[in-house]
Amino acid sequence: MKSLLQNQLKGKAWYHQRFDGSPLYLFAVGEGKVKRDRRRPSGTEAGVRVCFFKDGKADWYLDMEDVQRGSEVMIGLAKRDPHTGAKLLRAWRSDEQAFQRFFEQFSTIKLRAFSDEALFKFYNRYINLFINRISSSPIIDHFALGTDQYIANMIRQEIGKIEQETEFTKVFSIATAPTHQSFINEAEMELLKIAIEHNPSQIPSPGLRPPSPSGRGEGEGKKGGRGSYGKEFEQALKNYQQKYFWIKNNYFDAHVLSQAHFKKEVELWRKSGADLEVKYKQLRDTPRLSAQKKAALFKKYKFSRLLRTLLKISEDFTWWQDERKRSTFLNIHMGVRILGEMARRRGIDPELTKFFVPNEVERWFVHGKPSMSELKERQKGCGVVSIRSGYSIVTGKAIEAMRRTMFPQKQQDAVRDIRGLAASVGRVVGTVKIVDSARQVGKVQKGDILVAVMTRPDYIAGLKKAAAVVTNEGGITCHAAIVSRELGIPCVIGTKIATEVLKDGDLVEVNANHGVVTVLKRAV
Repeated sequence: MKSLLQNQLKGKAWYHQRFDGSPLYLFAVGEGKVKRDRRRPSGTEAGVRVCFFKDGKADWYLDMEDVQRGSEVMIGLAKRDPHTGAKLLRAWRSDEQAFQRFFEQFSTIKLRAFSDEALFKFYNRYINLFINRISSSPIIDHFALGTDQYIANMIRQEIGKIEQETEFTKVFSIATAPTHQSFINEAEMELLKIAIEHNPSQIPSPGLRPPSPSGRGEGEGKKGGRGSYGKEFEQALKNYQQKYFWIKNNYFDAHVLSQAHFKKEVELWRKSGADLEVKYKQLRDTPRLSAQKKAALFKKYKFSRLLRTLLKISEDFTWWQDERKRSTFLNIHMGVRILGEMARRRGIDPELTKFFVPNEVERWFVHGKPSMSELKERQKGCGVVSIRSGYSIVTGKAIEAMRRTMFPQKQQDAVRDIRGLAASVGRVVGTVKIVDSARQVGKVQKGDILVAVMTRPDYIAGLKKAAAVVTNEGGITCHAAIVSRELGIPCVIGTKIATEVLKDGDLVEVNANHGVVTVLKRAV
């Protein structure tokens, strides 16, 4: 490994994230993080990003010096200007809107009609729109990951003496709860509404019935009645599919979910016997109720202006972070199709194009470099380092050398108590299921403890079955914290070592009232 690369990696503390990912689509985000952008406050930029790829999974590392520096800059700005967060959101709005317009027009583009030159220009336009759209990422990440303990300490200090630790945990949970609807919940609500409005055994509440010119709810007084699998139901599903076909994408897979897929979801809901109206209203009302609880909390404790400002930034950045996730799902849909057309013209497996980094696409499409043998090596496993001046990519034995440079050897086997930040209160006992990928969520059964480096929207099926959630990483605006509060299950985040210490089948107690996970019995 080159000495320059060693200097970038040696002696650092790293923040670890894990998800399904590939070099091209993950480092498209990485490009935005290391790119110079005048809109970003000085000091919030990323200096280095590192990722290891294997079997469709990505282990992504942030330099904690970047995180700490960026969060300190944001705290300083918040002290001087309580409108800091809102101003930053406005600064990126035009780029976010431009990317969204491009996506909305994408389905009308005939890629095969382009010449090679026009196709490459189209790729460049696509990737630059995305990079400009997400160049705000280090601001969001460094604030979310670097201020959680600072905000927790401020809350503890400002609420004064408490009798039980659970009181602090509840205050912290309410103060940091999001008040915006996530795009995953928006999508679920829309599908629930279709299921309710077309349920032959149930007339929905007036608030769920869309108006019609006759003053009757949709489908009333028409042949077949409400809820039959007729034209109205199929049209509603068709419209839904066109809007949300991408909802289960990630940094590796680009799915085009069919109308039949969503129809099956509706049928499973109906067979479950669950009250879909109650479920819909819970999702709909959660942000409003969170805002009401937060307002009452602020009135009770009279938090300082700085704490209120930081909590408002956290609230706004939670929404911003969620919108970024949405854009990455849309991005891979377009990227897979553009690179797929390039691969068809060059006669290669389109899966291999996922193992480029963004600045290699032109060199490959025009000059055939890197070679297919190199891409196949990366597909087996690779490590990628991104800095402003470019990329370093290692394969084979060099991967382990790179890991040894980054991480000292640690022995975790004897650890029986794991501590983190309580994100959602509660206390349960259950069996551990380690989830490293969206492909593994199916192994989580009702009552299990879902343990992961971090969670993402594509883990939602497992989260809904879990009795509790434990993560290595995560700040107050992380996905696990938000979803566990919505589901009302205990959650401990930021343990650092949970996936290393715990194994599938371990019996553990999750005491999220105090942020402690205890091993009761090891799996045989």
